[in-house]
Amino acid sequence: MNLVNLSDAPGSRIWEIVESILQTGRPIATSFTGGGSRAVSWLLNHPGASRSLVEAQIPYHTNAIDDYLGLPGPHRAVEETARRLAQVARRRAGRFANDEGPVGLGASAALATDRPRRGQDRAFIAACNGALHEFVSLQFDKSVDRLAQEEILSLLLLSTLASSCSCQVAGIELPDWAHAEWATVPVHEEIEGLLEGSQDVVEIGPAGTQASVPGPPGKRVLVPGSFNPIHEGHAGLADAAERCSGREAVFEMSVDNVDKPALPYREILRRVGQPRSRALVLTREPTFLGKARLLPGCWFAIGYDTALRVIEPAYYDGTATESVLAELRDLACRFYVAGRQWQGRFRGLDDVPIPHGFGDLFVAIPESAFRVDISSTTLRQERT
Repeated sequence: MNLVNLSDAPGSRIWEIVESILQTGRPIATSFTGGGSRAVSWLLNHPGASRSLVEAQIPYHTNAIDDYLGLPGPHRAVEETARRLAQVARRRAGRFANDEGPVGLGASAALATDRPRRGQDRAFIAACNGALHEFVSLQFDKSVDRLAQEEILSLLLLSTLASSCSCQVAGIELPDWAHAEWATVPVHEEIEGLLEGSQDVVEIGPAGTQASVPGPPGKRVLVPGSFNPIHEGHAGLADAAERCSGREAVFEMSVDNVDKPALPYREILRRVGQPRSRALVLTREPTFLGKARLLPGCWFAIGYDTALRVIEPAYYDGTATESVLAELRDLACRFYVAGRQWQGRFRGLDDVPIPHGFGDLFVAIPESAFRVDISSTTLRQERT
């Protein structure tokens, strides 16, 4: 078998790493699913572990993970699952130990198994100390067995925990069948609150500043988008909508999506961190009806293709379009629609099949006021 056979006897490298972690005295909690149990053993087998280790959780069953995170699954073996596990672990460490400076360590793994798996054998590690997130992404060759993968994962769990506790640990030399990538990003408490459901709206100013209270929705026109990447079309549409509506224009991005996976934390930070001239409002609402319920009185500036989705019942769990538009009217919403090049020709509001009686909800932004034939999708393809 391809075992690494790491020793945790006194004087070994494992022993020294654990000793350095425990000497910090910081409250630590861990939560692993799919792998990492050897790291728990190394921590627990060390004399004095109770000085720091508050708890070690292994929520393996789907329902157990749902309960631990307080969120419905599926919780796949991805970085975001590891981050959520680490964050919950950190909160629990701080609460149970009644101490500042807790550290949470999480892992989500899909190691070698006796069932066929399409994807790569992999694992994701996240550690959080309140100021920084440290991430490790691991990929394993399928030529090695689970026990070997488990030992490498556990070794990197220990070294990541040590780093998060501000311990000086030498770099880990990996075997050629294991490949790792490291990343460190700051903790953004408001965005994490949004992802966890404790906040409904987060507003971030043009220079990345945090707005303590989001602006009044009844005086704004929101320019929604994925902003991947942000480009001149977004800025131009905001300028045109501001002129046409007489309201302040701001960008809006939902971290959830109707037909795509939710955005992971690091990706949100990347998009939020792009240079922009306007405030950005973050929500978890993927539909316009959800946004309007959250921000009653807000108006929206959208393109032709997005206007088609406003009247598409599939985006509202099959609810009749007329019912959705009636509620949007009750919520004092309005849509400013800009034309765009679509399927070979320029199309605008006149090409949108608005149901009878709801034309007052939509206002055309003239082509003379705004036209930019560019899209984030095209820009990403060009960069690739």
